[in-house]
Amino acid sequence: MLKGLIVCFAVLFAQLAVLHVIDARLYNSPQNVRQTAATTVMPHKDEKEGEEEVQS
Repeated sequence: MLKGLIVCFAVLFAQLAVLHVIDARLYNSPQNVRQTAATTVMPHKDEKEGEEEVQS
């Protein structure tokens, strides 16, 4: 039973290590930095104008 528990924890830590490496590669890539710098947030004017037209 103890051997099975040790194997289970070893597999768990191996999975966590792999996920950590994948996460670091995804969020530290230069492409994402350029994309977020070029992205602008626009207000949702169309939704409010559409609601006003429906109400009138």
